[in-house]
Amino acid sequence: MKKVFYWIAAMLQLILIIAAYGIQKLSMKKMGMMRYVVYINQQWEAKYPIAAIRNTTIAFLVILFVVILLYVFIKKSNYITDKKAVSMLLVNGIILSGFVFFTLSYSVQNYRSYYFTSLILAVIALIQEIKIIVSLIRYDYSHRLTL
Repeated sequence: MKKVFYWIAAMLQLILIIAAYGIQKLSMKKMGMMRYVVYINQQWEAKYPIAAIRNTTIAFLVILFVVILLYVFIKKSNYITDKKAVSMLLVNGIILSGFVFFTLSYSVQNYRSYYFTSLILAVIALIQEIKIIVSLIRYDYSHRLTL
């Protein structure tokens, strides 16, 4: 069951990355998609406080990552010796850094599908953090049974 969840989450992340790339590529090449993305950008800017949502999302994901790291380093020192755990933490750091860099460096003016891509990258980072939390819970549960 653990591997099924992990692979489903990984495939969902891959599909989301492909979708973000496809949206950007099509919004630059096809006029219909370009109009739709510009229209949605204008709608979202009028409806939602984009800057507040952006900053809140960045803060939430970074704080969640820091809490996971502190929990792992303080409570689960032997969890770090697991190669899969270290790679998951490293991948999460890379994904989160990419999301924060993209969100703070680009805007709608220089990246047309900015809102779509930023949302997709946030979801990918959240899925990665959920995978780590599930892995930690399963690690706790499996070590309780062996003790």
